[in-house]
Amino acid sequence: MPLIIKNLYHTYQIGTPYETHALRDINLEIREGEFIGLIGHTGSGKSTLVQHLNGLLKPSSGEIIVDGLNISEKRVKLKEVRKKVGLVFQYPEHQLFEETVLKDVSFGPGNLGLSPKEIEKRVKKALQMVGLDYNEVKDKSPFYLSGGQKRRVAIAGVLAMEPKYLILDEPTAGLDPRGRDEILEQINYLHKQLKITVILVSHSMDDVARLADRLIVMHRGQVELTGTPREVFQHADRLKQIGLGIPTVTALLQELKARGLDVRTDLITVEEAKNEIVRALKGGRGKHA
Repeated sequence: MPLIIKNLYHTYQIGTPYETHALRDINLEIREGEFIGLIGHTGSGKSTLVQHLNGLLKPSSGEIIVDGLNISEKRVKLKEVRKKVGLVFQYPEHQLFEETVLKDVSFGPGNLGLSPKEIEKRVKKALQMVGLDYNEVKDKSPFYLSGGQKRRVAIAGVLAMEPKYLILDEPTAGLDPRGRDEILEQINYLHKQLKITVILVSHSMDDVARLADRLIVMHRGQVELTGTPREVFQHADRLKQIGLGIPTVTALLQELKARGLDVRTDLITVEEAKNEIVRALKGGRGKHA
């Protein structure tokens, strides 16, 4: 069943001089198995939106329905919601607190009341999912791991809850290029191999163009655009107006087109762009080809 958001509004500090309308009339449906890229400039409402999806924030009005369960209702048990929807915050390693990796990743499933045997099984599986060897890291302090490893341990802690939906809020922020690539590779693996629904909040147009099935563009607390990456990035002028960019290769193709080379401008990956430029050059078309 899909994750459904209906007429969602959220206002901070209602009735004060600092009242802020963070979300306004959000209506979305996220299908099972989708990889969603959620993009928008700082303050557009991305983080506020995803914190509603596992009950960390309550709507001012509207509904959020997860697998037929309306999580906006007062009687709903949030523990049940958080079994289904796992949220990894920006800089998740700041949430690490236990003395060993084993204890840290065990914390979430331990709160579900599982047996020690089931907890251990889940921890092993979760660490394997993020590319870490259980025997090698289980007794290590998470604070002495590399930045990328810390991030993967934090993600494993969420995966050990076995969520159906995995939400990641800027999971590569602050990492070096190698660590960033490792994390994105693991997220893509989880989506493809385990069919987990992924919602990736990101400022990187290149990353979401490469990974996401569909993009949701936020602006001033509302959904500005939604569609496939190819569809969304055709609105380059509008994206620039609201403080966003387009993938590097798309920008390159648009510049080549402006200079007279007969190329398509709706391509979003390096491989696509390379093939298109070679095709155009071999065809000898364009004023400057």
